[in-house]
Order: sequence, then structure tokens, then C-alpha cells
Amino acid sequence: MIARYVRGFLRSSLIWIAIGVAIGIGMAWWPADHLAYRPAHAHANVFGFLGMFLFGVGYHVLPRFVGAPLSHRQATWAMRQVWIQNAGLGLLVSGWLLRPWRGSLGQWLLVAGAPVSALGIAIFVAIVWRLTGTSGSV
Repeated sequence: MIARYVRGFLRSSLIWIAIGVAIGIGMAWWPADHLAYRPAHAHANVFGFLGMFLFGVGYHVLPRFVGAPLSHRQATWAMRQVWIQNAGLGLLVSGWLLRPWRGSLGQWLLVAGAPVSALGIAIFVAIVWRLTGTSGSV
């Protein structure tokens, strides 16, 4: 059985790659109008697809690797991270999409999204740090 937070990250990664590809198609078809969207394209593909996929696979594999399942508290925070991570990335991608045409709004979204996204990453780091420290084997 796949945990809800694992499924949430894996499905999020699929949504983000679809968004990244859509932005990329626009950049290929209308380069003069859409090259300004490169940062949004990169964030959607790298942080969206790869990052979310990594979080999902990491949360699925690492507990099995170290022989210590996530505690109830860790699982709760992992589920919160799904929402926090996607909210932060949504703000960042939106900011990068709007910044060329609505500079101050785009910049505000970037400034808001960066710490939210960083908080999500900090949650992952804290959970995995504690998880990998609980194993008795080396």
C-alpha cells in the first residue's frame, strides 16, 4: 500500500511535468513571445517533476532502506509537506510566468513562494535526517 503523502508527491510530479511541457511547447512554437518563461519552465520541470518525484520515492524507499517506518508525526508532516511544497512551487512558477508582463505582481509571488518552498524542503530534510539517524546498522 502506498502512503497518501507518497501518492501525493508522485501525482504532483506528473501534474508539474505536464505544466512544464506545456510551457516548453509554448516556448518552441512562439519563441519570441515565450522565451521569458524559461525560469517557469525550469522550475516546473526540475523542482516540480524531479523534486516532487524525489520526495515521493524518497519517502517510500528510505524507511524500507533504514528499516524504520515514518512515525505518525513524521507521516503527518510529510503530508503537510505535499501541500506546502506545491503551494510554494505554484507561487514561484506563477511569479516567473507573470514577472515579464506584470513585474511587481510577479516579483511579489516569487518573494512569497521562495520561503514557502524552502519550508517544504526543510520539512523533508528534518524527517529524513531523523529517519536515517534511527537505524542501528551502518
